[in-house]
Amino acid sequence: MLEAVHRRFYIIYGLLFLVFLFALAIGSVQFEIVVAIFAFLVFMLSWIWASNLFKTISILFFIIGASLSVGSGVSFDEIIRHILTSLPILIFLSLLPWIRTVFKLGTYDQYLAQLLVSKNGDLAQLYSKSIATTYSLLIFLNISAIYLAQELLREKLVSLPEKIRNSFIIETTLRAFSVAIIWSPMEIVVGLTVDGTGVSYLVYLPWLLLSSFLIALLDILMSKNRYKGWEIKSASESIAWSVLWPHLLKMFGMLTIFLALILTVNKLTNMSFILSVTLVILPFSFLWSILIGAAGTFLKDGWYSWKNYTNHLQNFAVLFLSLGFFSGGFNHSAIPSLLQQLMGSMQDYLIVVFVFITVIYFVMAMVGVHPIATVAILLEVLQPMFAYVNPLSVGIVLIISALATSASSPYGINATMTSQSMKINPYTITKQNILFSLMMSVVGIVIALVVNG
Repeated sequence: MLEAVHRRFYIIYGLLFLVFLFALAIGSVQFEIVVAIFAFLVFMLSWIWASNLFKTISILFFIIGASLSVGSGVSFDEIIRHILTSLPILIFLSLLPWIRTVFKLGTYDQYLAQLLVSKNGDLAQLYSKSIATTYSLLIFLNISAIYLAQELLREKLVSLPEKIRNSFIIETTLRAFSVAIIWSPMEIVVGLTVDGTGVSYLVYLPWLLLSSFLIALLDILMSKNRYKGWEIKSASESIAWSVLWPHLLKMFGMLTIFLALILTVNKLTNMSFILSVTLVILPFSFLWSILIGAAGTFLKDGWYSWKNYTNHLQNFAVLFLSLGFFSGGFNHSAIPSLLQQLMGSMQDYLIVVFVFITVIYFVMAMVGVHPIATVAILLEVLQPMFAYVNPLSVGIVLIISALATSASSPYGINATMTSQSMKINPYTITKQNILFSLMMSVVGIVIALVVNG
């Protein structure tokens, strides 16, 4: 009986996603409560098939979130709606197979794979190419690019021992994500910081670009010895650039349109960025399939891929539904106010403030609090400092330290997506990338001190 339900779980998830979107559209609190109860039932069903690690994490999140909410006097109606906070992320994840399908139908994955060819199959040389390729794709696809890049590298590195292959994929894709998004106007943390500090994005841009390329360069230089001596046995020759570039140009042209559509929807609807991306993915992918003359195949293959992928979302479901419950309780507790008082007492010592900002981000990330929630608190705390400290320098630390955690946070969407697809413990990712995240934060602090003078 349970196995039969599991095979058709995509129907339950799909229905939850649709009623949630409908609840957002009509703006009814009463209907949101109904959807929240439905989400809780989905959580309990998902919990049956989730791994023990995610079961434990989700129960802790629910207990802590409920305790904080009740202790803060939050009403029951509001508490139960906390479960919907992170649901847009779950919907977004379930739609990734559609854009992956159109990529494969257009053979763009094969063209991108040609960029991952290194002389004599040398893995150390491939590291820099992998960073560059993933970085380029991330500019347009944001987190979707991690999914695609990891698929490409998994096929490319099939001849390597599993430990080396996993290590290489974790480092190149998640680190590339961290350095690529610190200057992206699509990144929510960047947008919040620009608004909160009152400094123009164009003023931030050169400093963030400098930080991004410097961090990437340092990581590539430090990788030389890590993978020295390893080679890919199945290394292939690259095709001529004259053959390759027209196809890549078409791909980047479509991705530019994708970005423009996302920004347009985001501006017109005032939805969250993640929800804007979610609503654009499916119609955009379908229109793309029409342009390449593969609409029928796209619908058939995409539906099959979506069903199969969504049927195995249980770990993501228990994590993000419980995380929303925890985040809601945390935000209503006295903890944010205590942090404000602590930050205020250190505002005369700039480097201490910068280090403390970084510590707050890392501690919050390690217990599952998203940097978006943390940066909102920090901006409120730091506001009085902007009268006598260059807000640009503070903003640089807020952005870089926040996004540094995306490479190593065990509960971040990047790590959970990677751990799910690679079947590894998310703490393995933390162990692999924590030094990189710290190095990234240090670079941000140094540049911020230079900017402040």
